[in-house]
Amino acid sequence: MKLNISLYIPVYNGESTIESVLKSALQLDPGADEIIIIDDGSNDQTKEIIKKYENRIKIIKNETNQGLGFSRNLAISKSKHQLVASIDADVEPEKKWLLKLYETQKKFGSAICGGRLFEKYKDKNIYNMWRHIHGTQNPFGDKIIENLGDTVSGSNTLLNKEVWSNVGGYLNEYKTNGEDVTFCRKLVISKYKISYNGTAECNHLQNDNLKSLCNRARRAYVYGGGLKEPTFLRFIQRSIRHSKFCIRFSLKDFINLRFSLIYINFIMLFNHVIKEFLGLIHKKKDYI
Repeated sequence: MKLNISLYIPVYNGESTIESVLKSALQLDPGADEIIIIDDGSNDQTKEIIKKYENRIKIIKNETNQGLGFSRNLAISKSKHQLVASIDADVEPEKKWLLKLYETQKKFGSAICGGRLFEKYKDKNIYNMWRHIHGTQNPFGDKIIENLGDTVSGSNTLLNKEVWSNVGGYLNEYKTNGEDVTFCRKLVISKYKISYNGTAECNHLQNDNLKSLCNRARRAYVYGGGLKEPTFLRFIQRSIRHSKFCIRFSLKDFINLRFSLIYINFIMLFNHVIKEFLGLIHKKKDYI
């Protein structure tokens, strides 16, 4: 059985996870009537991997890397159904994930519905554990919520294509992060419902080290907060904000005896402040 839904997966150099994700997408029960892969200019083995499935999926290739905002807009514009689902190239959906999002979206008449994301490798190292505890996407637990009045992560969603068109789609300038946040803010301003189903579950396949975690957190902050021109006042404000996050996280970690995570909190603080300063010097609002 298949639902009248298009499902797309944007991918850029995702050779380590894309096949597992694609297999999970093809095993959804019920599945999507159409699966689209947006290969966003990959230069690793991604192209060879997805080619193996070309008789079961639609492949769209960007000649150069255009970023997430552009790829999302392209996939939705090329989809054949009114309801369009998406998963990231490192997100494995559980078998009933699509059905649960569909039922929730239909029940509440929401513009977009998001699901729950688990860190599959949280016990593998302290960096994945830090992300599991302090970097949770859609931190609403197993609840079903009619209207969050807030943003949902673009990692796993079901979207009404008409609403996407009405609000002008995703912003192309958001290439790695934040395109989902800015899009949801447009929905909130326009009084559209953003729903959530915590029983629609997916697994996040990221496996970080210290450097990749710092870069990931930095991208999430810079793009999630909105791309803003660097000024000295903004450098001071953001440095204070980063310090508050570090102190709050560290207090929680101390109380819960997570001492190894305290070290990461301070490394993260140092990385943020240094990058804020370098962004100010180079006058670059997306300094990562």
